[in-house]
Amino acid sequence: MSVLSKAKILGIAGVASLLLACNAATPAPPATPTLPLTPAISGPTPAPVTATPGPTVEPAVQPTSGPQPTEVATPRPTPLSVAPPVSIGVTGGSLNIAGLADIPHLDVHQAVQETLTSLGPGLAYSRLLRLSTGPEQALPSLKLECDLCLSWEMTSDLSYEFQLRTDVYWHDIAPVNGRVLVADDLVFSYERIRTPGWPNAPLFSAVDTIEAPDSRTLRLTLASPDADLLLSLADGHAKVVAREVVAEFGDLKTSPVIGTGPWIWEQTQQGVGTTLVRNPDYFEEGMPFLDRLLVSVIKEDGLEQSAQQKALAAFSAGVVDVATLPLGEWRELQASGLEFGSLDSGQGGTGVILTLNAQSPIFHDLNVRRAIFKAIDPWDYVDNYWAGQGYVSVGIPVESADWLLDRGEIRPQYFADPSEARMLLAASGLSLPVDIELAVRTDRFESAYLDLAERVAADLRTVGFNPTIRRLNPARFGEVVVTENKDYQLALGVVPPTSTTNSYLFALLHSAGRWNLAEHRDNVLDSMIERQAVELDPVRRRDQIREIQRYVLDQAYLFSPITGSTRWVFDPDLRGFHPNTALSEYIYWSRTWLDR
Repeated sequence: MSVLSKAKILGIAGVASLLLACNAATPAPPATPTLPLTPAISGPTPAPVTATPGPTVEPAVQPTSGPQPTEVATPRPTPLSVAPPVSIGVTGGSLNIAGLADIPHLDVHQAVQETLTSLGPGLAYSRLLRLSTGPEQALPSLKLECDLCLSWEMTSDLSYEFQLRTDVYWHDIAPVNGRVLVADDLVFSYERIRTPGWPNAPLFSAVDTIEAPDSRTLRLTLASPDADLLLSLADGHAKVVAREVVAEFGDLKTSPVIGTGPWIWEQTQQGVGTTLVRNPDYFEEGMPFLDRLLVSVIKEDGLEQSAQQKALAAFSAGVVDVATLPLGEWRELQASGLEFGSLDSGQGGTGVILTLNAQSPIFHDLNVRRAIFKAIDPWDYVDNYWAGQGYVSVGIPVESADWLLDRGEIRPQYFADPSEARMLLAASGLSLPVDIELAVRTDRFESAYLDLAERVAADLRTVGFNPTIRRLNPARFGEVVVTENKDYQLALGVVPPTSTTNSYLFALLHSAGRWNLAEHRDNVLDSMIERQAVELDPVRRRDQIREIQRYVLDQAYLFSPITGSTRWVFDPDLRGFHPNTALSEYIYWSRTWLDR
């Protein structure tokens, strides 16, 4: 490998493994831990409680339109990136959010579960960086801004220095007692996160040393170049915790939750949910607007109802104010006549993927692979079978929409031309019709993937294929399509979840990737992926990512017909709600308010 060692590739792929665990089904928790809980709250209570010891719709944005990869950029300062002040908002009120799982414990460094990290106790913590959110932020986006820092600068090829805010205080709860945040807090937290064997350690796989030259300066030196290092620091799992709490309690699994974030943790109850209240001393003046957040646990009811169906019922009855719904429940809500707000939040590394197994004899011929792509029109699928949610792409999480190829380029070049598909198939010399098997992920409560597979199969028949659909439950789909021993020809299902550019490229598209869905052995693509991974100039890296997308589509390995399709529904009185959930982001909860 010309640029990255195998160890480096495995380190980046480890991040992808971490992110797969984030979205996997939550394991049954052990016996309920002895948490420092207060009595259950039966309904919203507007007044803040200090935890002491004794509809404007933001549509999914279609991406807009590259030279060959280049060498590593020279060091340069990074522009100041601090969130602009939020001047509009109404203070007060409570918001009840539908959550779909109990948390395993309270230690945010020793788990990757999303309810803990970004929709529960984890909201009490801050990070060094975070993702930009707001009405002006087109999604998908991985654009960064400071959280605990004021600025950052690249001081050498492999070092970053961050200047920290001077107005950040820990929650006024023993044993931390509201002291000021210092750089040593971040050093302690990051060293703890990268404890060998811990689930979030891959976030810091490229880091060599973590130092605090003074109380307001943090320095990170890399062991090897990593263009996604800053994204790791903004990841929702890279939380800053207090040394005193760990020293007193041994870990954070049953300790008080004490952070520097906009929300103060009040309680968590298994089977009920989490309550957080407004931090009156938060360093961003005026935020959060809401007094209280309630995260209500809504879990699957045996074989009768899915968690999403129960969430729809709770939202329709006014029990919860915010929920995310899959396609079937979204259509049901649309037909209900209820008044509600909604938006579709775009996010790379999520959604539906269509992948071809290049090691299958039928797909050794590039003409046959290209005929598959030319036979279908994924924009038709988005509009007519997926309720307009999501967008068409190769699926890569990117910094901004202009890193992606737009419809005007990729549709005429690679898709939606049945006549050319027939010619390509004829040129292969195969006897028509060509038998092919389409493996599809199915779920007992959701028919959307099967419906989409039926449409794909119908389009393939029109050009000379004879597809049969092979239904696989989620676990079996993972065994057949995602794991090392792949046993499929063509597959349609959920993207193995990743949230950074490198984690997607190295895990799903590199020949040595953990998943390598297309099962290719492509040195050209590998080299392109390795070069972009160490390209520190964002403009040059953007152009490299665009070239990778063209190459993947030209080789007809895979693409995502429905990328980033999280459908949010919410109380029509909710304002300022602009969720960007990439990297397990959660700052948007502090910027929303109720207009009642």
